[in-house]
Amino acid sequence: MKISHRLYLAVAPAILGVFTVAALAYWGHYHRSAPEWVVVAAAVSALGSLILAWQNTRYVARRIERLAGSAERRPTPSRSPLSMVRSAALPEADVAPDELDSIEEVVDHLSSAVTVAEAGSRERERAAADRIAEYAVLLDEASAAVRRQLDEARIALHILLENHFGALNDNQEEMLEAARAGMEAAETDVARLQEIAQLDRGALQMRRDAIRVADVLQSLRPQLEADGAKAGVTVRLDVLPGLPRVLGDRIRLQQALEFLLRHVVRHAAPGSALSIVGQAERGDLRVAVLGGHPPTLDADVALARRIIQAHGGRIDVSEEGTTVTLPVAASR
Repeated sequence: MKISHRLYLAVAPAILGVFTVAALAYWGHYHRSAPEWVVVAAAVSALGSLILAWQNTRYVARRIERLAGSAERRPTPSRSPLSMVRSAALPEADVAPDELDSIEEVVDHLSSAVTVAEAGSRERERAAADRIAEYAVLLDEASAAVRRQLDEARIALHILLENHFGALNDNQEEMLEAARAGMEAAETDVARLQEIAQLDRGALQMRRDAIRVADVLQSLRPQLEADGAKAGVTVRLDVLPGLPRVLGDRIRLQQALEFLLRHVVRHAAPGSALSIVGQAERGDLRVAVLGGHPPTLDADVALARRIIQAHGGRIDVSEEGTTVTLPVAASR
């Protein structure tokens, strides 16, 4: 039986009860007596309304609890007189499907689909995490092997250039110098990749010292101004006094800021002006580079991002520039 039919059927005795009450009001006056059938109809209407309202309310409440998943499975209770009356009055209620059956079927299907999707998502996350860890190990091992090979080749070139075993013309010496410079640059990039892999693996331990970022920025000023002069860029460092300290590894944090800031300066458009501002804002310390192009992805920028993230910070890129945000050390 449909839910709408159940509700309409529950209202029917109440409608009959209204007419019965009106009849009782008419015959309830002085010198009038109500017919016996009116009294019987009123009693039947009241009892029928009670039974139907109770059974329908109980049925809908149980079905809603099942849909909500809050009802637990219990043994089938013994049949009460009310349930026997309901079975006799509505024998098809336990057989014919209604709207709640359709809703319950859809909910069951959706619950099954969600369970399967969640299980698949967890499995994919585990597989992705395992794959990333495997990539980090492979990258670390490959970087170490390449660095060893580059060191061997670089040592050989150094011996050839410093100790002539035969006459070398200018072109040969220039080629050897270029090869040595290329190997040194390659060794530097491979070293960056190895540090990235070690950070991803958690193999590098960070110190937790109180660091004055203002001092770190001031120590980078000469190198940043020299890079700006080579690139034709004006670099202005504006660090507010009294900046709070941050907790971290000074050497690593200085390395990250150096890599990031020098990258932005070297890739700025010639003739442009960059302003590097350090300030405290809302419990964080921010180092903002106003102007210039957003940093492109290379080994230096990737390593700087990893180090800053290891310190609980982040790098944000917007139209105004690039901003490094670091959490301020709690005051004691």
